[in-house]
Amino acid sequence: MSEKPPAHSPRYIEALQWAAELHGRQRRKGKEVPYISHLIAVSALVWEDGGDEEQAIAALLHDAIEDAGVSAEQIAERFGERVAQIVEDCTDTNGPVTAGGEKEPWLVRKRRYVEHLLHVPLDSLLVSAADKAHNARDQMLDARRDPSSWSRFNAGIDGTAWYQLRIHHTLKRRLPDSRSTELLGEALQELLDSQAYRQVVPQGIAPSVWAAGYAKRQEPGP
Repeated sequence: MSEKPPAHSPRYIEALQWAAELHGRQRRKGKEVPYISHLIAVSALVWEDGGDEEQAIAALLHDAIEDAGVSAEQIAERFGERVAQIVEDCTDTNGPVTAGGEKEPWLVRKRRYVEHLLHVPLDSLLVSAADKAHNARDQMLDARRDPSSWSRFNAGIDGTAWYQLRIHHTLKRRLPDSRSTELLGEALQELLDSQAYRQVVPQGIAPSVWAAGYAKRQEPGP
């Protein structure tokens, strides 16, 4: 009986090793969990969602530009233009930076990224969907154990609900059969139904309606 061919190529192992080196000193926000756990989980979701090896490699490297100072050219040199483009499409800091070299305000970046997802190719969107689904599920699992964990995030529970709602709306339209779309939807619904979020929502307003209005509420008054 002949052996089955390898399920992945050595390129995938090379990408995993490079990702481990790039993010070796980083941890998940507010936790002691190594950051590589998130990259592995996102790559696994991409495989499970029908993605190919290049998409799975891009998933391992999806934060390399944003958080590890790697350029798209460096990624393309090692793994090709398609992988580099997917990583670029998954990066939400492609706008201008402040005079001190810092990222723009959270809401500015997230608004642009939400609009960006309306137009990216579907192979890039599949990777982004896996990233957002894993983050949302991880946040919700943490919140079940400690509702105050939302304070770790720039926009807290209110802004997070808006961001997840906007992304899920796009994914439902563009990737309706994606497992990651389903996972994000489940995490979002649990967030909207949670006691912690209902404490934020004024009486008589549906949680989803309140979440949708977050960005508008952040605009300066007249």
